[in-house]
Amino acid sequence: MATIKVTISGLRAIVGDGLDIKTVVEYTEAYALMMPQKAKILVARDTRLTGKMIANAVISTLIASGIDVIDAGIITTPTTLYNVDYMNLHGAIIVTASHNPIEWNALKFVGRNGKFFNQEQVDTLLKNYKEKKSRYTTSLKIGKYTKDENTTSNHIKRIERFVDINKIKKSKFTVACDYVNGTGLIATPMLLNKLGVKEYSINNENTGRFAHSAEPSPSTMKDLAKLVKSEKCDIGFTQDPDSDRLAIVCEDGTIMSEEYTLAICAKYLFMNGKGDVAVNLSTSQMIDDIAREHGCNVVRTKIGEINVSSEILEKRLYFGGEGNGGIIVPSVTPGRDSLLAISLILNLMAITKKKISELVNEIPKYCIEKDKVEINNIDNKKITSAMKKLFPDAQINTIDGIKASFDDKWVHVRPSNTEPIVRIIAEAKSKKEAKTLIENIKSII
Repeated sequence: MATIKVTISGLRAIVGDGLDIKTVVEYTEAYALMMPQKAKILVARDTRLTGKMIANAVISTLIASGIDVIDAGIITTPTTLYNVDYMNLHGAIIVTASHNPIEWNALKFVGRNGKFFNQEQVDTLLKNYKEKKSRYTTSLKIGKYTKDENTTSNHIKRIERFVDINKIKKSKFTVACDYVNGTGLIATPMLLNKLGVKEYSINNENTGRFAHSAEPSPSTMKDLAKLVKSEKCDIGFTQDPDSDRLAIVCEDGTIMSEEYTLAICAKYLFMNGKGDVAVNLSTSQMIDDIAREHGCNVVRTKIGEINVSSEILEKRLYFGGEGNGGIIVPSVTPGRDSLLAISLILNLMAITKKKISELVNEIPKYCIEKDKVEINNIDNKKITSAMKKLFPDAQINTIDGIKASFDDKWVHVRPSNTEPIVRIIAEAKSKKEAKTLIENIKSII
């Protein structure tokens, strides 16, 4: 049975089983109706085999709807978001399924200021799609098509202005990178060259196929850890296929949870400024501890990048992010940005003259465990009732799924925005405690 999901994370499906050219055209028609006449829209994609095919359908539909298209080709998602804002465009469509397997592809819908569509905009998009409306125009009024090969350099120049590039250059760092054959191979070497960093890399070919599972995890980072040790690198970096998320390996080959990306970036940001932070419900308590040290607060939001970024922008917060390796600094990029994260981490190492393992050891320790159950929907009322009985002393939060929180541990269960699964995330002072929380939840689903 065909599976297609349309959420604030975009439209995602398996190509040939929910996602076909007809579907792409119809959703692009629906998007075009939300844009003014002669709008300027950026179209970008990741390295998947099906990317060019789908991007061509998107471009043709937009032009036929009287919209001017700027074709950026293969670039990272944060590069797209930055350029929509920088170039004062009306929006973008990004052809990427991010960390989903290679069989999937997707359309990510972006509006003004480089912000992903919120729930209200997604509802309008779905309404337009269901009504099968379009805005095709005559041959003399079709949109213009141009290519832009400067989007990545635009983005990198902004990052260079945000960090102390001379400090990083003087440190003469050596790094190892695993690009998973994704968009990181387009942008990251250019960034590292600007920062004066020597790079060793694996899975750095644009083959259209991912070298391993697209989602950063301890099981997919073993080869990167070997490369870090064999080349005696100062740090290892891996990005997901559209490069909005980052995970790290320490100089001794220790593979770190994605949760540490935000925490380490926060250490640098609080050294150079002060302000409150926004993160989602499933992000590690490490950020709370770090913020508290600097007299700052942490605001928790629903899961979804747009929910975090909207909170940051609306409340004018300093920065924010997600525990999946995503850092958001609104003065640079309006969304998660792995290129910025790489720069912040290297800058922190350069300023403190500490190894990445030393910086990690300064952060309060928690163990976070993640699991999932393949199921389309859960009965929130039933699960909430069961969790209240199971955890009578916990604080229950139901703004997004169900989260049970204690002083030093928590467990969060919610349907995925991107896949037909239920995610279960737990954090505690020990791995055993966290796993026990997850097993307790799985017993009542």
